[in-house]
Amino acid sequence: MTELSAEDMAVWHACKLLGDQVTRRVSADITAASGLSGADYGVLSRLADLGDGRLRQQVLTDSMQLHKGAMSHQLSRMETRGLISRERRGGGVEVALTAAGVQALAGLRPVHATAVRRHLLDRLAAEDRIALQRIAVTLEGEGRPSGDPPA
Repeated sequence: MTELSAEDMAVWHACKLLGDQVTRRVSADITAASGLSGADYGVLSRLADLGDGRLRQQVLTDSMQLHKGAMSHQLSRMETRGLISRERRGGGVEVALTAAGVQALAGLRPVHATAVRRHLLDRLAAEDRIALQRIAVTLEGEGRPSGDPPA
């Protein structure tokens, strides 16, 4: 069979809708509250949560599922705004939170939590949350490494 059935297409569209719309809405709330993007929040939170404030640039790139060029551009913008610093170390680049980045992240965490609750968690029944987690675990083998949170 070379084409997807109408039912298969409905599942595909539901998956895209969930990921795209929830992420877009959470990012919009972050931007409205701070002027920073969802990608900015993703970088800041991963640096704090996965690397205790520091990560190799390649590890950060992989965790966000970005291409090297896109991450480099993202980090350049954030470095210009004083949110992160980059330093060559041991044949690679290490990215670190600055004091301004730590402060921005502290202000964004409650915004992110409120947005995730409003646009996702509060809309799901307990059994839907369990089903969603089960589906994510089932698909995880082809996706991002375990424990890497989306923006």
